[in-house]
Amino acid sequence: MKIGTVRTEEARAYDSHAGYHQFHAEDTQEPYGSFEVFWHDGERPIFLDYCVGVQPGWYWWACFPGCMPCGEPAGPFAYSQQAHEDADEWSPDYDEAM
Repeated sequence: MKIGTVRTEEARAYDSHAGYHQFHAEDTQEPYGSFEVFWHDGERPIFLDYCVGVQPGWYWWACFPGCMPCGEPAGPFAYSQQAHEDADEWSPDYDEAM
């Protein structure tokens, strides 16, 4: 999230893409795997030692519901949609034909 572009209260309200989603293959847009888009308040660890002392914002990481995440989260982003698009730019949600 770019500092000063969006107030934390505003960013937190934009959660249209929060939750679990599937990645999509670049060439076929077939779904595979899973990732989570989530809000982090910047004050407590997200998971164990991840993101201690980072900025508040929207993040994503590869994981299946109920399982441990795979790697560290990516972010912060000002909006949940930006986190979702960063995770899966090949999603049909972002198809230019739509």
